[in-house]
Amino acid sequence: MADIGTKEASEKWGVSQSTVQKWCREGKIKGATQDKPRSPWHIPKDAKRPN
Repeated sequence: MADIGTKEASEKWGVSQSTVQKWCREGKIKGATQDKPRSPWHIPKDAKRPN
């Protein structure tokens, strides 16, 4: 699978899962998508951590 979830991204980047969710909502993670509102985020494995 080419995507990871917010939990995996938070562990990879050393931040909380809620921070990753916030970055996704704000459009700070390039390529992060949702199937519909309130559904899990799909983050590309090669996405870079926002500053």
